[in-house]
Amino acid sequence: MFDHDALIALAEESRALSAALRELEPQDLRLPTNCPPWDLQELVVHIAASISLGDGGFPDAVPHAPLVSAADYYRRPERDTQVYRQSNVDRTQELTRRVLVSTSAARWFDEVSHDSITELSREDLGRIVLIPGRGAMRLADWVVTRVVSVAAHGLDVALTLKLTPWTSPSALHVMRPVFTALLGTEIPAALNWDDQAFLAVATGRRALTGDERTLLGPQAEHFPLLS
Repeated sequence: MFDHDALIALAEESRALSAALRELEPQDLRLPTNCPPWDLQELVVHIAASISLGDGGFPDAVPHAPLVSAADYYRRPERDTQVYRQSNVDRTQELTRRVLVSTSAARWFDEVSHDSITELSREDLGRIVLIPGRGAMRLADWVVTRVVSVAAHGLDVALTLKLTPWTSPSALHVMRPVFTALLGTEIPAALNWDDQAFLAVATGRRALTGDERTLLGPQAEHFPLLS
């Protein structure tokens, strides 16, 4: 059931982002974002690339390979290095230049997300696949990380455009266990965070307040849980 939930969440988040992008004027895609140095069209291309299955999807992992969980996916130490971040920026900017030769960033996101979700709907999401640079993962767990990508960056788009976030309940449902696993414990009830607030703080889209740091105690040092 959870496997199916992850794919539903990815489809709903992708549709919501597409709907927001269709409302934009061309000049809006040049707006700077809170993911510098990307402008909005570069951010949209990055989101699309993050959910692309490429040519042929993922191969099966070797039998009995150690499994990487959705939370483990974000525990790679290189993610926090300047080299990793700069490489991510450079690849996205180069890809954006190539995409814009023949289409818009918004239309490319539509095409990539549609193709990826269609292909995933035909897959056995319980299959153990080899994710390049990550290792063996259940395909469903990789899909959960893609929900995180579209939802967190969808929040970036909403912040850039000064819109109310549109994160779907289905996405919030499948992401919360990832954030809890990264923190290593449940968040204190006294924080009174709903899942939308947990998403914003866990991904660094909102900073912790002083009171929140006090309630979290030593766990506050783990935030943001990913970026």
